[in-house]
Amino acid sequence: MIAARPIYRMAQLTLQAASAHGVHSGQGDNTHDVLLVRDANGLPALPGTSLAGVLRHDFTSEHGEVAAARLFGQAGDDAQASWLTIAWGLVHNSHNKPVAEGLVDVQGDELLARLVDDKPIVRQRVRLNHRGAAKDNGKFDQTLVPAGVRYTSWLGYWCDGSEQSVSDWESLLAQLTGRCLRIGHGTRNGAGRFEVVALLHGAWDLRTAQGRQGYLARPRSRSDHTGLQLKIGAAGSALEVVLQLRAESGWRVGGGERSLYSHVKMPDLLPQHEPAVVWQGDRGCLTERWHLLPGSALKGAIRHRLAFHYRCLNAEFAGMGMDPEPDSCPAVRALLGYSDQDEGRAGILAFSDLQLGEGRAGVLMHNRIDRYTGGVIRGALFSEEVLWRTPVTLRIEVIDSQRHDSLTATMRQALQLTLEDLAAGWLPLGAGGSRGLGVFSDDTGLGPQWSDGGAWVGLNAMEASE
Repeated sequence: MIAARPIYRMAQLTLQAASAHGVHSGQGDNTHDVLLVRDANGLPALPGTSLAGVLRHDFTSEHGEVAAARLFGQAGDDAQASWLTIAWGLVHNSHNKPVAEGLVDVQGDELLARLVDDKPIVRQRVRLNHRGAAKDNGKFDQTLVPAGVRYTSWLGYWCDGSEQSVSDWESLLAQLTGRCLRIGHGTRNGAGRFEVVALLHGAWDLRTAQGRQGYLARPRSRSDHTGLQLKIGAAGSALEVVLQLRAESGWRVGGGERSLYSHVKMPDLLPQHEPAVVWQGDRGCLTERWHLLPGSALKGAIRHRLAFHYRCLNAEFAGMGMDPEPDSCPAVRALLGYSDQDEGRAGILAFSDLQLGEGRAGVLMHNRIDRYTGGVIRGALFSEEVLWRTPVTLRIEVIDSQRHDSLTATMRQALQLTLEDLAAGWLPLGAGGSRGLGVFSDDTGLGPQWSDGGAWVGLNAMEASE
């Protein structure tokens, strides 16, 4: 106990992944670019440093640097260690129990046996240039953990009992209960989105005999809830835009390994699909597959169209000597982020993966014609499975409120025009956009629906100028 801080506060945090996710180790192997961080059992985990970084960033955005320094500590001349302790998030087994009691037999649990695989999910990614072709060195892959996996961590805080100290702790808990967290790799591209399943908390004043007794009996295991109470908070009000779309015909985002439908012959090209953990009470199992619209597919399409609209609004056209790459566009850099050799910065638009339920699918047959003879080229007959007239609800969240003021009105207008193109069916998603696939449109006619009525994007000003 520290005499100046005699009150110990504790919170037990259980998270469930709403999308595929992964904290990467920075290392690869002979076949894949990056691998996951794992615990001593070889299971995926959320390092305490990753959780601390995410929580501090979000806390700073809401309450400022001074408040964050009080809670998380600071370096420099006025260096102060953090009064907050954050443990690793350890994965749950199929019985909804955190695997926290040392080394375990992971093969004895059906869920853990699947998660111990070196590469539970591998997503193939490709970066496109301004011509719509693959960029040099733009082909890479990502190793991820399936959606639905649960983790439990705990937070400890030594408090001095002052109003300020209590307020900082309560603000941190409110931050956890009021919004989703984005942790790990690709959080702006749809991966790493987590929801809080349970938040239990307790406090012990070590100046009293009862407090000392309670502190000694406090939970030491992530599966023990003795002395903790459920924390219930109000839902947060994040700034977001929603689009209700439906595919006009077929569409496909590539990457599938096998078809989820019955065919006489397996199609050669398949839609992307991934397994996910589904919970029924305290029982979790890894489902076979879900079709998927990755957030990265939506972000890539918006990235190119956003650059187009921004340059049109600023009368910057081809032949004027500017760099045609979208990465050189100020609107793309501010809204979607950038990565240069010496520096980089994440964007303020966060996309989400969309897991799709059962739907309709069809198979398209293709062949290649010899341009000289007009005949079919030998070996060039292939089939493609496409999803048919799928309804989707797309959500794009605007985060990092401290950077909103740096956006110009033209940048926001370019974003609104891009979203209107998507709702009107003028911006195809996925593969085959040049041959009629991937066209989505808004059947409702409502267009992009902003949670603030369009105030942030300046919708009223745009309508008044028309």
